[in-house]
Amino acid sequence: MYYEALDEAVTLYLKRASMTQDALAERMGMAPNTFSWKRRGIREFSLSEASRLADIVGISLDEATGRDERKAG
Repeated sequence: MYYEALDEAVTLYLKRASMTQDALAERMGMAPNTFSWKRRGIREFSLSEASRLADIVGISLDEATGRDERKAG
């Protein structure tokens, strides 16, 4: 599943940290192509991966998955 909010947060984080996607993939402990596939929704992030990535980029898991928007609407 593609999580738009998480992808946007990753993009912003990469810009602010002057970091490449490959470097973030390494920090996550996965191959760059695997990280790319998961980020684009081709493959699924595990719950622990999504939680860790959300922590790294500074958003909650609810924000990352769009859950906070469903509650508001």
